[in-house]
Amino acid sequence: MKAALFKKYGTFENVFIDDIKKPTPVANEVLIEVKAASVNPIDWKTVHGDLKALAKFKFPARLGSDGAGVVESIGSNVSHFKPGDKVFFRSEKTETGAFADYFSLPEKFVAKMPVSMNFEEAASIPLVGLTVYQSLVEKAGMVAGSKVLIHAGSGGVGTFAIQFAKAMGAYVATTGSKSSFELLQRLGADEIIDYHNQAIEDVLSDYDIVLDTLGSQVHKSSYRVLKPGGVLVSILGIPDPQTVSEYTSNFIVRLVSKINLWKNQKLAAKYGAVYKHHLMYADGGQLAKIAGLIDEKSIKAVIDSVFTLENIKKAFEISAKGRAKGKIIIRIESE
Repeated sequence: MKAALFKKYGTFENVFIDDIKKPTPVANEVLIEVKAASVNPIDWKTVHGDLKALAKFKFPARLGSDGAGVVESIGSNVSHFKPGDKVFFRSEKTETGAFADYFSLPEKFVAKMPVSMNFEEAASIPLVGLTVYQSLVEKAGMVAGSKVLIHAGSGGVGTFAIQFAKAMGAYVATTGSKSSFELLQRLGADEIIDYHNQAIEDVLSDYDIVLDTLGSQVHKSSYRVLKPGGVLVSILGIPDPQTVSEYTSNFIVRLVSKINLWKNQKLAAKYGAVYKHHLMYADGGQLAKIAGLIDEKSIKAVIDSVFTLENIKKAFEISAKGRAKGKIIIRIESE
């Protein structure tokens, strides 16, 4: 079968397509014939070596962590799926390999895909859906009536986050360029801030939650938008010590994480706010809930572009520029 791999850390020239052995599912695994997979920043950051302090790979290593397809076969202990089921998935940590004809992973990371979506649309959801659900609901405590600011609303996470927050009854503001205003309005944003010409703290106030998809450069202005006790959840930068400990026992890495968290919490406290970091974890049960919400609330996938597996390097290049509106998808065309 065909699969995308990388031979060492560095540039995208280290990414290549090769024939590898088709996996066989063990007792608790589901073997999926992948129809589409999603490109995420973690993919090209992995190639660059940005995450090597947390994740160790044996080269050549497979790439891709979320997608959608059809169940090909199941292990002896699998009880929730059968061959022929249409599913979507997100693998855990370094268990990558979704950019391939077939991918095998534990059934606890798999869910039946939304019936209202095709494979390419469903493939766009798992990582961003879980990131948004966990960040806004679990970390920040979003409820109906919460006022939420979502940075970079036209990005892969932002396009889903706006729709999800609105579906949950929140009031949503977002940032974007004027060229993205029509899209952001269509997604349901209540207020849109032109980040080129407006400062968010001059327009917004008394917010409960900020979802940071851009990084530390927006933290000070975001804290000025929050009400006392409001929460900023960042999905970028150095994870918190508890999360880091799940990946590595390296003392230096864990110490850097503790210092980083202390600095961010100190800055947040200066503004009477709360800082939290979130690194998404895979959860098939949550994916099933998200699928139900998508079908119930008519949440749409926002896809920027679709590439074949052979053109995956081009897809990585576009993703790395950070200007895609919605998700970039790899269509898997099995032989």
